[in-house]
Amino acid sequence: MIRIFAALLKKEFLIIFRDLHALLALFLLPSIFILIMSYALKDANSGSNIKCAYYIDDDNPEELVKNFEKAMSELENFSCQREINESFKSDITLSIPDGFFESFQNNADNDLQVRINYIPTLNNSAVLLFEALLKERIIMLFTDQSRYMPTFVANLQKPFIESRATSQKIPNSVEQSVPSWIVFAMFFVLIPFSTVFIIERRQGTYKRLMSMRLDIFLFFAAKTFTYNIINLFQGALLLSIGVYVVPLLGLNGLSIGDIPSVLALLYALSFAAVGFALFIAVVCKSTAQAVTVGGISNILLGAIGGIMVPKYIMPPLMQQISNISPMSWGFDAFIDLFLYEAKIGEIAQNLLFLLLFGVIMFIISLLIFTRNSDE
Repeated sequence: MIRIFAALLKKEFLIIFRDLHALLALFLLPSIFILIMSYALKDANSGSNIKCAYYIDDDNPEELVKNFEKAMSELENFSCQREINESFKSDITLSIPDGFFESFQNNADNDLQVRINYIPTLNNSAVLLFEALLKERIIMLFTDQSRYMPTFVANLQKPFIESRATSQKIPNSVEQSVPSWIVFAMFFVLIPFSTVFIIERRQGTYKRLMSMRLDIFLFFAAKTFTYNIINLFQGALLLSIGVYVVPLLGLNGLSIGDIPSVLALLYALSFAAVGFALFIAVVCKSTAQAVTVGGISNILLGAIGGIMVPKYIMPPLMQQISNISPMSWGFDAFIDLFLYEAKIGEIAQNLLFLLLFGVIMFIISLLIFTRNSDE
């Protein structure tokens, strides 16, 4: 009994270690996924290294401006600088109007205010902390000038700091989740697609069809068209859930906007997803391999492309990397349609990328299949 059990264990371990794709799924995928998700969320709950840019108009005493800049450079948890460049995208923008420092020092009747604009995704506690630190730094500029103290104290009674969020729109839970899972679900068409494709190939279906002089391009076109129809119905169903079912749960329903643009996006997204499914089906030799490789690919594309982690809370570098994922192209187009009421011309670039990706996948798959059939 022990010998038989040991032999069975040996057999199972041999099967596992001979299956490289299974090992990748068990070990490499979770490792990569942890790295991606950890980096993508590194700033989501962090109050450190928040970038602040500030503008000081010319009509302010030079000495006070220099002292203020020195004080801002010493702020903990905030990285502040006076000028913005392309590599410095600020979370907080501070604007000090003409003559603020001088009037704060000697004119209690003025109504000048320091204006703070912050991105909507910034943690509210970080905004409050910055306001408190800013107020402290402004007070410290004048505390050693006793001759101005009565006017200075009067100024302290006024609301001399104004804060407001920028006009950037952030998707709510429905606007984030519905497009995310439409994109993710469409790309998972590769599971049934590749399974059927590989089974037919193993059973010799293609050889029999080719013996009847069936054109391979026509065969591929018919198969991809069928699954595009399935994907379109799937997308329409999920959109309907977002519009009609979600409000029953007490949430805000999804606003579709321009229907022709939504339909165009659904088709382009489906075309890209089916093209990718065809590629996976052609290059994989077994259904298990296709499921493993396809599943890993989809999860990684989703993690990178802002499907699992909202792009607006990713660090800038991660947001740039996400643009290589076709899932990101589809999701960004959905956000433009749902949040900004974009028309088809405004998402044309995303549509073009998706269609081009599908065409490239289709052509590569056709070439690989033709070469393998000739061998």
